[in-house]
Amino acid sequence: MQAPENTSVYFVSTLLHLFVATSLAQSKPDERSVLVYIDQPEGVEPLAYQLTRRWSRSPFAEHILFFGRFRGGLNKLKKRKALFRKIDALIRQERPGNIYVGNDRRIEFQYAMHVAETLQLTPVGHYMDEGTFTYVGRQASSQFGDVVVDNLLKKLSYGLWWKNPTTVGASDWISEIHVAFPEQIDSRLTSKAVSQLTPESFQCPALIELSEMMLADVDVSSDDIAELDVLLTLPHESLFQKDSTYADKILSIVNGLEGRVAVKYHPRNSAEDALGLTQHGVKLLPSKVSFEAVLPHLKGSAKVIGDVSSTLLLTRWLRPEVEVISYRNGNENEAFEQLFQNLEIDVR
Repeated sequence: MQAPENTSVYFVSTLLHLFVATSLAQSKPDERSVLVYIDQPEGVEPLAYQLTRRWSRSPFAEHILFFGRFRGGLNKLKKRKALFRKIDALIRQERPGNIYVGNDRRIEFQYAMHVAETLQLTPVGHYMDEGTFTYVGRQASSQFGDVVVDNLLKKLSYGLWWKNPTTVGASDWISEIHVAFPEQIDSRLTSKAVSQLTPESFQCPALIELSEMMLADVDVSSDDIAELDVLLTLPHESLFQKDSTYADKILSIVNGLEGRVAVKYHPRNSAEDALGLTQHGVKLLPSKVSFEAVLPHLKGSAKVIGDVSSTLLLTRWLRPEVEVISYRNGNENEAFEQLFQNLEIDVR
């Protein structure tokens, strides 16, 4: 049975891309939407994939998992060829009119566009905002290593269909970009058709249900989040180790806060409460809880505090009414800090 012409395939590799894909798919109920997880470690089903398979409000007709991180040289090449065969079969079956991705450097997306081209299909390539590179650019994409070395190796390994974008989202495969802040995008993306992602679309019933499922997986409820007055997000513990005064600085911030305060540490930290903040009356959120899952349930009068990071950019994007305060930690990127100031994030 031939698939309908108004089919869209969404390639996602991160939770943010899953949320963006959902917000887009739920706004197009007349389309058949297919969700494809890519760039996942072989043999390990990501939690998001497990949850979305029992997600009652899912706007996706299919949920597919393609492993993309393989071990070993020859084994890796063999597995990647098998991956290409699966993508080929997917495109032949679905014959999509739209193909979405959060990073157009991903070979799964580029190969899917190539297959569609060989089938004389003309799908629109869409770039979904990934948060950082959309606005400050990916500098490595324009450097010798990517432009010459990586570009040549990929063309030799995969085929002449590979295209090296000057920054993420800028490849010739992409026609339309879906971004949170159109006025702030990298200049190399301005030639694309621009569609704005609204914060309201992230409050849809499908995403509220998914976020609640993610919270429940770590024994946190939406009520636990809704009662917070302040959420403090902290970077990887390596920063604590480099700066012996970091703990004291954080404590001075905490001591000046009022109301119910919670902290979310970096998910790859080795210690559960590296700075001992629970001893100072701070509630500890599980570090592995998705920040995307937390944000929909914060009350509008809450504050989110952290360093100059993509976490605060995400907060400004999904919950513009929430006050966002950023503290410099000495490792700031000048372009990123300028973006924060443009978005009226309070940088101190």
